Amino acid sequence: MYRDVSTCNTYNYGDALYWDARYVQEGGSFDWYQRYSDLRPYVRRYLPPSSRVLMVGCGNAVMSEDMVKDGYEELVNIDISSVAIDVMRRKYANIPQLKYMQMDVRDMSFFPDESFDGVIDKGTLDSLMCGTDAPLSATQMLGEVSR
Repeated sequence: MYRDVSTCNTYNYGDALYWDARYVQEGGSFDWYQRYSDLRPYVRRYLPPSSRVLMVGCGNAVMSEDMVKDGYEELVNIDISSVAIDVMRRKYANIPQLKYMQMDVRDMSFFPDESFDGVIDKGTLDSLMCGTDAPLSATQMLGEVSR
């Protein structure tokens, strides 16, 4: 299987320790790629606000907060980084529509099949493709989100 590693660096993006260290160093909020306002027309087309949504690799992004402001009723956010999850739990403790769980997207066996109406991933798959055992990690992630 061919994999383009030209855009990858030496970081192991599939490793919780990498992300924990990064979130400790950087703090604040950060949305990879596009903000919710740019993605809103596409998200709303396929996921009505009453949908139960899983946001994988949530990090410290504000997209879920913006979705709640837009009327979404239940967003479950997961990330491999316990640091990011702890920060986000504290930040959004007073917003019941947002739930945060430390979890590896490659093993979401905590959730029964068909637990969500939709899954949003903005950069997790790309990150895993730059990590160790990329093809296996990608296969595991896609297998998990499809069930």
